[in-house]
Amino acid sequence: MWKQAFGFALFGAAVALVAASLTQGSSQASATITLFSGGTTISGFAGEPQWNWPIEAAVIGALLGALTGFMLRLAGVRISGGQDNRMVRTVVAGLAGVTLGLTPLLVVISMAFTGSVDIGWSPLLVYAVSGLLAYGISVAAVFGVLRAAGDRLTVRTTRAVAAMLPVGALAATTVGVGTAWRLGFSTATPTWIAVVLLVVLVLAMTFVAARAWALRIQPRDLPEVA
Repeated sequence: MWKQAFGFALFGAAVALVAASLTQGSSQASATITLFSGGTTISGFAGEPQWNWPIEAAVIGALLGALTGFMLRLAGVRISGGQDNRMVRTVVAGLAGVTLGLTPLLVVISMAFTGSVDIGWSPLLVYAVSGLLAYGISVAAVFGVLRAAGDRLTVRTTRAVAAMLPVGALAATTVGVGTAWRLGFSTATPTWIAVVLLVVLVLAMTFVAARAWALRIQPRDLPEVA
């Protein structure tokens, strides 16, 4: 019961934050900080961020989500998968790998919040290296976590992740850019929240789809490797 309520609370908080961010739009003040002089710039939020509305939205969404989970459980509806589906582990490992791989890019972006720093070269190299690292570390993380758990579909799931992650990354990028465009490419807090949450959601769905595909296909389709 508590796991179901917690899961619904997280989902409710995420939905509430995205909805509130899209509603807030680009109404908050923002500014552009040039990180790469003589070339591409990276915009960051300038000034004191207003966190009251995101916190309120997250709390309300979490409470409503938890209440929904409790009510469904009391009504006899139980949202759970098979004992050995290890869906949560796959998603957490994959997202952790992506985050770790994107560390160089995240460091560069964080510099936009502290002031202007002249790197002296195009940030495209940072994007490329971070993307490759995120892909490799994410696939390796899924493999390592499932192998440590003794999962019999470790290799199958890893292959599924390796095949689907590029598509998921493209979809996440499209969603992120589309959301930013919808909000006028503002660097205000609502844009950051909406873009980050939606990108994470798309990537999480990618790992879920990969694991689900690995659980459903026949053994002859992707034979296990000892």
